[in-house]
Amino acid sequence: MKKRVCALLLAVLLVAALSACGNTLSGTYHSTDGFNQTFTFSGDSITMSAFGISASGTYKISGSEIVITYNLFGSEQTWSQSFSKDGSSIYIGGTEFKK
Repeated sequence: MKKRVCALLLAVLLVAALSACGNTLSGTYHSTDGFNQTFTFSGDSITMSAFGISASGTYKISGSEIVITYNLFGSEQTWSQSFSKDGSSIYIGGTEFKK
């Protein structure tokens, strides 16, 4: 019985670890819409820059949504947007960002 429980627990942990592998990004992505927005990803950290303002925080991709938590002017913010990836491009809120 113990072996079955351990095997089941190991299988669940393995599936969770493999699921998390595809949900991280690295590098800098630039917007293609002319607004000069960038997102720089490293591990679970993110730095966003737009209109001369930068903010850093963390992000999590869950299915077709990205949730970004960051601190701007001393206030913690959480931002959720639609997300998808296609080749070297990501799409956040419908805007294309190229690596």
